[in-house]
Amino acid sequence: MKKLFFIILSLVICCSTACYAQTKDQQKIIEKNEKAARKLAKKMAKQLKDGNWETTGAVDLETILTNYYLQTEPLCGGTKRGVEHTRNDVKKLDMAEKRLLLQAQTMYAQEVHTAMAQSIKGQDPMIDEDDLAQLVAEIAARTEKEFNGDVQRSFIIYKTQPDGSMTVRAFYVIDQENGLARARKLTDNVKLSNN
Repeated sequence: MKKLFFIILSLVICCSTACYAQTKDQQKIIEKNEKAARKLAKKMAKQLKDGNWETTGAVDLETILTNYYLQTEPLCGGTKRGVEHTRNDVKKLDMAEKRLLLQAQTMYAQEVHTAMAQSIKGQDPMIDEDDLAQLVAEIAARTEKEFNGDVQRSFIIYKTQPDGSMTVRAFYVIDQENGLARARKLTDNVKLSNN
């Protein structure tokens, strides 16, 4: 019985030591990524400030950029895609925000539609182009809101032009991997239901 107790105790100690070492390694990776993101953010924030760009948020630009890079920059551990869209001759900031979001969602929807069409075409190379377009449009109509949720606004910057209008630039984070996986699943389900 004592032997069994010592074996179990040894296993518990070994497991906890391994978990501690793994946690320590993960913490080092996180710290390395944060350091890289802060370095990139500091450089970009300086460039933007030199270009007279201002942020609409209460948080300073360097912190906003650090968080953005942590999500989107592979060198900082980011796994999502960052995109930006710009509008010129803006009179109202809130209207520009809405239009920029719509533009980002529309462009992403086109990418998803293309991925769905390629997936369906890969499953059925003999499908007629008109049937393919109709099928993709039907799927897109049912799932538009789902894919719009993959586009998340990160932050907005703006600068005022001499004529009083503004140039507005919006940065978005897109969970493209999740969206494309969902698109493949939808097209697989369509193929199964059509057979």
